[in-house]
Amino acid sequence: MKQKRMLIFGATGRTGAHLAVLAREAGWRVIAAARDPARVATADEIVCCDVLSRQATIAAVTQARPDVVMSTLGGRGELSVEDLGLRHVADACLAAEVRRLIVMTSLGCGGSRRHASPRLLAAIGDVLAAKTRAEDYIIAQSLDWTLVRPSGLVESEPTGGAVLVDDETAHGLISCADLAGLLLRLASDAASVRQVYSAYDPARPTPARGT
Repeated sequence: MKQKRMLIFGATGRTGAHLAVLAREAGWRVIAAARDPARVATADEIVCCDVLSRQATIAAVTQARPDVVMSTLGGRGELSVEDLGLRHVADACLAAEVRRLIVMTSLGCGGSRRHASPRLLAAIGDVLAAKTRAEDYIIAQSLDWTLVRPSGLVESEPTGGAVLVDDETAHGLISCADLAGLLLRLASDAASVRQVYSAYDPARPTPARGT
């Protein structure tokens, strides 16, 4: 049986690094796209790519020949990556004729913004607006996309209890490892195509709303 190939944008980040490990354990061939290959901890292949370059991103996806593209980009406050970078990933999927695209964005994007706390909006409102623009762009493309909006990310031991829900009001905490597990599950879930999910862990204490 042919080994399935997964291309990860953001494999040097917290969630992306966990995803690379879990995907390899599950039998995927993992290709990491990174500006700095030296920072990639786990991958079967590495392609050099700056997502701010549309042509470089198209070249990376074309070279990787993936069955699914995963994006866990973000978290460093680079608005151009949150918006333009994600648009380039979508463009590259179209150009390379890769239909399956799974993108991690954030609680507070799209319609969930009206349910986000004032503290969250004050802290990263510009980032959420950039991610929302990228979401809108991806949704408009002829791709088999899935969007995942995690709540507060924590770097701690996974509980195994994290969930994906079709509920914009859902909020809470989720470990990067648990989120990676949910993303991996989506890679083989045809029912999740063109769906938007919130991700959180009911087993973790829920931050109070309005703070």
